[in-house]
Amino acid sequence: MSRYGNRYGEDKLTRTFLHAETSAPFSKVAFAALWLLVFAIPWEDAIWLPEYGTATRLIGMLAAALGVLAFIEKRRIRFPSAAHVVMILFTMWACISYLWSAYPDATTLQASTYCQLLIMAWLIWELCPDRRDQERLMQAYIFGTFVSSVDTLYQFLTHHEVAYQRYTGAGLNADQVGLIMAVSIPISYYLLIQSRKLLAWVYGLQLALAVTSILLSAGRGGFLAGLVALSIVPVTSKRLSPLQKLTIVGAIFLAVASSLFLVPTTSWDRISTIPEEVTHGSLGQRRAIWSACWELFRTHPFLGVGAGAFRESSTRFLPVPVIPHNTFLGVLAEQGIIGFGLFCVLLVLLVLSAKEMPPLPRKLWMVLLAVWVVAASDLTWDNGKSTWFFFGLLIAQWAAMVRMQPIRVKAKTFMNVGPPSPPNLDVSSAIARR
Repeated sequence: MSRYGNRYGEDKLTRTFLHAETSAPFSKVAFAALWLLVFAIPWEDAIWLPEYGTATRLIGMLAAALGVLAFIEKRRIRFPSAAHVVMILFTMWACISYLWSAYPDATTLQASTYCQLLIMAWLIWELCPDRRDQERLMQAYIFGTFVSSVDTLYQFLTHHEVAYQRYTGAGLNADQVGLIMAVSIPISYYLLIQSRKLLAWVYGLQLALAVTSILLSAGRGGFLAGLVALSIVPVTSKRLSPLQKLTIVGAIFLAVASSLFLVPTTSWDRISTIPEEVTHGSLGQRRAIWSACWELFRTHPFLGVGAGAFRESSTRFLPVPVIPHNTFLGVLAEQGIIGFGLFCVLLVLLVLSAKEMPPLPRKLWMVLLAVWVVAASDLTWDNGKSTWFFFGLLIAQWAAMVRMQPIRVKAKTFMNVGPPSPPNLDVSSAIARR
């Protein structure tokens, strides 16, 4: 058999194995609902429904219901990874913290949010076992950022400030929009170098809009996260084709042009204060907030004050209730050493999973995790949909690239050597073990 024929047969057989469990009708409909949920994440605050909250909550309920129907249709569930187990333990600990919470109502709300986010991560695991569907979810998030970035640009052109000379769209605050755009940059760039022709230019336009939105929001944390995100370009430059390099140059030109002609000088003035704020400033009153986090941890080191209870508890040390503005310190204060330890174990497992991937995805996820760390140091993102989406997607992609290698090897052996005996191939059991 020719090399082309062998490769075609191998890919065809592999695709048959990988897509066998997503061919059911309910799985397809559930995936469509999940895609819509991910698409809405970057602009979730733009639409508010009186009885349901944000639009993403209603879409999430629909996706969860369809996911249950898909599970019933398949009559089985994928075995969770170690990272999923830690996610479950972290969520359970947040729920248990209701027993000693300083503010039980806030803990109930936070625990409910964790449960919903855990369901989203499970849906990604169940409905997206192969790279094609995983990249479609990446596309959904990137397409969603167009809504918030274009609206940010519109708010600037119509002179609607969310704060003095700071502009945001889709109902997001200035810090949120900058960090959401920052985490989108590595994903958009990854999709760009995987795409061709028109779609590549779409991703190039998104990169330019993302950079513009970061600058218009004038968020110092978003700016630093954006710099980390742009490191994806030099670490993957050897893989770029001439057309991809041209697209990147075009995106850089648009970003530079928008910086020169659109971004007001007040945004640059605010961003230029980063060195002074880091060394001598209050970081937008964050130093006092982080000090309150530490004091609460010192008084409740093992159990914490209860998931979600920091806002009300902060009034012991601050004049008004505030959120932690730091994911790590927030988890430490609210859930103590035990909850913080589980959260750190989850992050370690994510890093180890990314390190096992092939070179290009490994670079993508390492950069994206670094961007997330910067973002999480500025915002309270342990209960953010973007956080759990990217964590769930990383785990699913690790499984598709690493855990499915034995199936691909068996498929290649089958096409090159001939069909082995049934006990050696055992494709159904191999898929079930995933």
